[in-house]
Formats: sequence, C-alpha cells, structure tokens
Amino acid sequence: MTRVKMCGLMNQKDIDLCVQAGVHVIGFVVDYPVPVPWNLTKTEAGKLIAQVPPFVSTCVVTGGTPEKVLDVVNVTVPDMVQLHYRESLKEISEIAHNLSPRGIKTVKALRIDAKGRCDFEIEEPAQAVRELAKTGISAILVDSYTQTMPGGTGVSVDLQTFKTIQKESFLPVILAGGLHQANIIPVIREVKPYAVDVLTGVEEKPGMKDASKVKAFMENVKSSI
Repeated sequence: MTRVKMCGLMNQKDIDLCVQAGVHVIGFVVDYPVPVPWNLTKTEAGKLIAQVPPFVSTCVVTGGTPEKVLDVVNVTVPDMVQLHYRESLKEISEIAHNLSPRGIKTVKALRIDAKGRCDFEIEEPAQAVRELAKTGISAILVDSYTQTMPGGTGVSVDLQTFKTIQKESFLPVILAGGLHQANIIPVIREVKPYAVDVLTGVEEKPGMKDASKVKAFMENVKSSI
C-alpha cells in the first residue's frame, strides 16, 4: 500500500482522527518562514507531537536556515523534518548530516511551478534531483508551487514531471499537490508513488480536518492496489 502523510494538523481531535483512519505520517507546519494558515509555534507543535502514538510517524514541515530548522527540531523532536522553503544544497546537507545521527530523517520538498521548473537553485527537475541525492536526505517530496502559496496550493503536479523525477531518483519520491478522494486512485495507479501527502484535500476549512474526507481518502488509497 502507498504510504500516506496528512499534513497541517493543528489539534488533538484531528490527530486522533488520522490515527484511527490509519494514516502513516502526521505532519505539522511549524514556524514556516511566510504566513500560511497551518502555522504552529514550536511549543504548540511539541505538545501535539508528544501525543502521537509511537507507531505513527511525525513530521515537522518548516524551512529556513540550518540554525532555525535545528532549533525547531530541538523543541519538537519529530521523526522527520520536511524542508519546504528555499534552502540551498549546502544548507540541506548541513541539516541532514546534523539530524541523521539522531535518527531524524530529512525530506526535501521540490516545488514545481506551472512551467515545470523547480523553485530551487537548480530549476531543471532531473538535475535538481541528482544534486539533492548527494545531500544525505532520505526522500524527495514533489509539490506544486504558485507565487501566492508555497504549499497547500490545491494545485496538482504535472504527472509527467513527477515521473521524470522518479526516474532520476534512487531515493523514495513522495507526491503532493491537489490530491483528494476523487483523484487519488487513478493518480496512484498511474505513477505508483512511494507515498502521497495530502493537506487541503481532506480539510473542512484551513486547520480543521473533515472526518468523512479523511476516511474516504484512506479507503481509496487502500483500494488503489
């Protein structure tokens, strides 16, 4: 079964909902560098992460300098960190090599715009993937990017671009962007991602999950095999 991360959790009720639905990774947006509806403080996120059961993984989605990211990690202590901003290859490598001995994995989001270019120091996706593989990260997450929203855009990634990234990467590749219960089955069957990451597609409103959407999404992921 394709693994599922649900992101943008902001309260205990939604954590319990995701756990009961069988979600594999629960994501918290913490101290993100620009305003987004799901932002938590380090203290808020740390308290919520401490309540997640031990067999469900936790992920902090953040961004910025290595000093800032490591400070967030020291307070929240997640299983993995997703770098979702404009970190350089040098910064990504520094973060990954600092966290790896502590058993905390680093995921880098590669944000793709409507023209198929990366919002990254290397714009060409295949080349970006090859360079990212040298940094010590554990996985690459492919998300859509718009000028108005750095993530949680509700916009789908071009699947041909995703396939190109899969082909170039020996690391697990995660698909995000515009996923919901109605499109998840054909998407998984077409590109067979290692994992999928959903945020707005399972929400009632920003910061509040919709129980029926969460359950339907998980059921459809299971039935996509």
